Amino acid sequence: MPIEDANDAGKTRTRAWDQYWRDGRLASCGGEGGAGYGDAIARGWHAFFCGLAQDSRILDVCAGNGAIARLAESVAVERGIRFAIDAADAAQLMPPGIAASGMIHFRSRVAAEDLPYPSDSFDVVVGQYAIEYTDLARSLPELARVSRAACRLRFLVHASEGNVVGNARRQLAEVGQLRDSGIFAAATAVAEAQGRPASSQESIRRLHHVYQDAAEKLARAAASSVEPLMFTNTAQVFRHALSVQAQVGTQTVIDKITEVSHAIEAHSTRLEAMTQAAIDEQGARDLAARIGKLWGQELRVDACVRADGALMGWAMESVATPQPR
Repeated sequence: MPIEDANDAGKTRTRAWDQYWRDGRLASCGGEGGAGYGDAIARGWHAFFCGLAQDSRILDVCAGNGAIARLAESVAVERGIRFAIDAADAAQLMPPGIAASGMIHFRSRVAAEDLPYPSDSFDVVVGQYAIEYTDLARSLPELARVSRAACRLRFLVHASEGNVVGNARRQLAEVGQLRDSGIFAAATAVAEAQGRPASSQESIRRLHHVYQDAAEKLARAAASSVEPLMFTNTAQVFRHALSVQAQVGTQTVIDKITEVSHAIEAHSTRLEAMTQAAIDEQGARDLAARIGKLWGQELRVDACVRADGALMGWAMESVATPQPR
């Protein structure tokens, strides 16, 4: 990919994550619970953070709104100790409900490939669905640079054969159905016609017919979807917006349609990034070996599996207290 194209793609991905974290989410995927992640994920992190020493300085890379940083904080509070946690992300973060403990420092617009920290800054480096999204040739040496001797490591990466990525592929197909329905163009055409005094009732009826056909496509797609909310919410928002156009104005309705369209495209961008970043088990073992060589330590690789058997990712973790480099 040309450098210009790569830069444009990177900016698009960053904007997509800006939009996601702006909504106040904690976790990027995997369910709620355990600081924003499901129990299967939270257990591994809890055990890891229970093994850290008082005053450990922790870097949570590609942290989002801090689900893992908050879990580390909760473990420290539970143990009656303190950590110093930097939660850094290339996106613009909007972390909700900062705890009063003061252990977490959020830093937006910090790329893993270009960290603003001095060398030998951190005792611990962690990442949850994080490093696989980065340019590893640049991010791994940079993370190693800011790591202190005997730094503890733990990363959980997306599994290409796992539940989260499988859901992402299905959702991408459903985004395609939403686009192909024609609902965005049809709703916009109705709004524009309703806002023109010169529009005839007959022309408005014809456009409404096209819009209703698109809405019926969404209803059929929702009926066969495991998670129909994308279809039903879009239909409900457009139906309501068009029904109150006389009160709120044409431009407000068109702006709402555009807002939904942009949100769907940002969602698609995040899903595509996930499916491209995910790795299989051998890829996880190769990555763990690559990380271990840079840090001078061994990492074990474990499958992170939910109670129902669903694979949530590959966990890579320092096997013992590392020796100084």
